[in-house]
Amino acid sequence: MTHRQNPWAVLLSVALGQFMVVVDVTILNIALPTIARELGASMAGIEWAVMAYALGMVGLVPAFGRISDVVGRKRLYVAGLVVFSLGSALAAASSSIELLIGARIVQAIGGAFITSNTFAILTDTFQEGRRGVAMGIQSILISGGAAIGPTLGGFLVTHFGWEAVFLVNLPVGAVAATVALLILPPIRSDRLREPVDWAGAALLLVALVGLLLGVTKAPEWGWTSRSTGLAFATGVVFFAAFLLREHRVDHPLVRPSLFRIRAFVAGQLAGMFATLSLVSLVFLLPFYWQGLRGYSAQDAGLLMLPVPLSIMLMAPLSGRISDVRGARGVATTGLCVVALGLFLMSRIGATTAVPDVLWRLAVFGTGLGLFLAPNNNAVMSSVPAEHRGVASGLLALFRFSGQSSGIAFGGTVFVHAAGREALLDPATMSRLASDPALYDAFRGAFEDGFRTVCLGAMPLCLFAVALSFGRGAVQRPSTR
Repeated sequence: MTHRQNPWAVLLSVALGQFMVVVDVTILNIALPTIARELGASMAGIEWAVMAYALGMVGLVPAFGRISDVVGRKRLYVAGLVVFSLGSALAAASSSIELLIGARIVQAIGGAFITSNTFAILTDTFQEGRRGVAMGIQSILISGGAAIGPTLGGFLVTHFGWEAVFLVNLPVGAVAATVALLILPPIRSDRLREPVDWAGAALLLVALVGLLLGVTKAPEWGWTSRSTGLAFATGVVFFAAFLLREHRVDHPLVRPSLFRIRAFVAGQLAGMFATLSLVSLVFLLPFYWQGLRGYSAQDAGLLMLPVPLSIMLMAPLSGRISDVRGARGVATTGLCVVALGLFLMSRIGATTAVPDVLWRLAVFGTGLGLFLAPNNNAVMSSVPAEHRGVASGLLALFRFSGQSSGIAFGGTVFVHAAGREALLDPATMSRLASDPALYDAFRGAFEDGFRTVCLGAMPLCLFAVALSFGRGAVQRPSTR
């Protein structure tokens, strides 16, 4: 497929939208306490403001990826920017937590439009031999957004109020939509006249929401509770109904043949387990720096930078290597380094010198930087062009699933090893410095739990190593 547009300009256009979505996730976290106080929201309400966005994104990205294969990527991507900006404006204007939750659902719809298209647009635009570099640069922007989000959020909340963390999306969204309209090529598919399986999309949405809700809330509800069982049962039943339908309709939402492509399936699963390993560690790092080491929230954010900075430095290099030598070797090596990083992090404690912690975090981030771009490149290059939209949506789905599973895994394993009291609330955390007995009890429990999570994530990461190595060489896909 040939376009007159400069492919690097297309990358810039796509990156603006993806950057906005990534920053929005991390920028909000720092504003949640202020939002709870000013809107008089309960903790459950605040959790649903976060959950509504996550559930919406996970449930919608596969369907929207498929829709982009039919209606065109540019149209859907620009619509996503407009809807996401609208949701941001509604969120900033919310006078109650219920209105904010509704606005977050609108944001999720727009974010799913954007996220489900990103990698498909890049794969359609860049020829083989150049995609790895493009994916690497995309990884830089995603990691950069994750890195600056907390710092930017703290500045905006302090000086302009919590509404500013949403209002900042409006100028970014306007610029991104204008650039997309001017630059993005009208990428079309030979599936333009195919109908969309809306019934299948609805079944998949309910299934994914049920499964994600079960995974996310199980540490709180209890893995054997009735609520957790109902969520999982709903997800399994609707997912079975979805699979049955997909084998019977002429134009399925997700073609079952995609899951017979070894490189596609292995890359998706390896990416999910790599993301799980990342999130299970990052989930605990704020408690390590603030609770165990006594640093402020701002300093803790800075001390976590080695991970995204290492990803940003390594992603373009690994992407370029994968263009020349293929994805399997460099991606598998990256996962081995991630596993090494987990082991190194399991050896830290309350008295470990800060530089010793930082270089271990850098090793962990370097491994992810080596893995992400080649893996994304291999996954997207393994499918026919007319299926890249749904492949891009599934790539986002597996990444979000890894994020949610990582929080559930990290929280469950930590609480089992250390006890729930080791994850301190802010009020108790502020007493640690003045209460030696409380600190000593917290220190021992936290170190045990942190070590168990890191060592527990290692087998999952090594399983991802096996998946990555076993993917084989990416074959040029048939267009049928």
